[in-house]
Amino acid sequence: MAVNFVLAAWLLAAAGRISIALMGAAALFGFLLRLALIFVAVIVVRHAAWISMVPLGITLIVTHLGLLFWELRYVSGSFAFPGLKPGAPPAPSSLEQAA
Repeated sequence: MAVNFVLAAWLLAAAGRISIALMGAAALFGFLLRLALIFVAVIVVRHAAWISMVPLGITLIVTHLGLLFWELRYVSGSFAFPGLKPGAPPAPSSLEQAA
C-alpha cells in the first residue's frame, strides 16, 4: 500500500508542476491505474493459503477510499484557489536593498 501512496503523490506532484488540468487528469486516471495494479496483485495471491480474502478486501476498500478523499481534497483545493499555493518568499527589490 505504501507504494500506492507514493505513486499517487508522485503523479500529482509531477502533473501539478505542468498544469492544473493535467493534475486533474493524473488524479482521475492515476487512481484508475493504481486500482488496476491492486486488482492484479489480488488476482496473483488469491489462492495462497496465507491470504484471507475478507480482511484483505476490507483493508483495500478502506485504504482506497481514504486515498480517494485525500486526493479529492488536495486537487479540489488546488483548482479552487490556485493563487494560494505556498511558494518561495518574494525576493527583495533593488530599491529595498539600496535603502
